[in-house]
Amino acid sequence: MNHLTIQERAIIRQIQVKTNKKNVDNISRTDAYFSFFQKYPDIIWSFLASMVSRNGGWNMCDLQGSIFPQLITDLTRKQLFLTYERANWLIFHDVYPQLLVYHYSTKLNRQMFHLLPYFHVSTFIQKEWVRYWEENDKNRLTTSLIINEQNVIQTWANISSAFLSTTPYE
Repeated sequence: MNHLTIQERAIIRQIQVKTNKKNVDNISRTDAYFSFFQKYPDIIWSFLASMVSRNGGWNMCDLQGSIFPQLITDLTRKQLFLTYERANWLIFHDVYPQLLVYHYSTKLNRQMFHLLPYFHVSTFIQKEWVRYWEENDKNRLTTSLIINEQNVIQTWANISSAFLSTTPYE
């Protein structure tokens, strides 16, 4: 981080603070995605994410509604809720810094995607943001973001599965 300018370090800190602030619950995440889309309608993925997040929130609420408690045990409902929550948290933690880097790129009128590695963003999507900046292919970026976030979920599922399948002292 020593080679970064003071401005770039400040941007990284601001993105970290804002991401943590907006990633506290599903309502905040949904609102953050939709607010971003309202400012940047060219980033179609943020609208899709707001809808998926909203639907995930409804599913989370349904688990406590009148039907599921009669059909599914408390433990299973809690596990399902935590699965929704963790997947949504992970996606937001990965993608919201990307969106904010794009925001700063437009604000400063120069691409700032060299900051993405500081948020542990995949090299795949780093390249796609640069490509979007240069080519403005909204559909390609949308597809790339969907692929990237599916990879985030799958990686987490694989790690969780491996962790849960091991027994202590193996």
